[in-house]
Amino acid sequence: MLKHMATVVSINWIKTIYFNFKYLPINQAIKLPVFVYKAELLKCNGQVRIESDCIKPGMIRLGIRVVSLYPNNGIMWENHGGTVVFKGTCQIGNDSSISIGKTGKITFGNNFKNTAALKLASYCGISFGNDVRVAWEVIIMDTSFHQLKDINGNKIGEPYKEIIIGNNNWIPVRSLVLKGTKTPDFTIFGATSILNKDYTKGPTHSLMAGQPLKIKAEGIWRDMNDDGIIYESKHL
Repeated sequence: MLKHMATVVSINWIKTIYFNFKYLPINQAIKLPVFVYKAELLKCNGQVRIESDCIKPGMIRLGIRVVSLYPNNGIMWENHGGTVVFKGTCQIGNDSSISIGKTGKITFGNNFKNTAALKLASYCGISFGNDVRVAWEVIIMDTSFHQLKDINGNKIGEPYKEIIIGNNNWIPVRSLVLKGTKTPDFTIFGATSILNKDYTKGPTHSLMAGQPLKIKAEGIWRDMNDDGIIYESKHL
């Protein structure tokens, strides 16, 4: 009960009302589907859409404190003109930042959850499938922010490329997801993974880890609705 009350109190109601009525049609905004916790709203341009048949209060929570290991400073929101689409419920933890460029687009599939310290930058396109979990201190960006040239001054390489994360993916602590990443459904990645290419030719229901990433196990997956652990002391 006390935890629930603390969560409600930490909602910034002024910014919550502003965010909803700034971005959403009136029939959605009046339901306050987006709860904004401690937040720095640097830029509120562009569009936000909720594409769901079930619109309810607080279905999207930005900057909520889920774990106590990170500062309770909410979320930084910076949209220079891009688009953000929510397909259903979404939770983004505290100490997180979202930056969307004029040509950026982020799509969150239903039941997206991040615990804390997510750094997300889109200046091209980032798409998450349904039931995606993103752990602490993960950086996801579809651009390198810089253009390289050869010795003759010709531009080389692609400074940005779309990222597509499959359904039921688990991206764990301190992972780095770079431009051009595509992942299969039902994939678990090891801690501190670096994702930077198309992995969809590989199998679903697999564990990938190492540098570079390699398949370590197949036929496994994380059930997002049944993955609690009961700790038992062997010294009692």
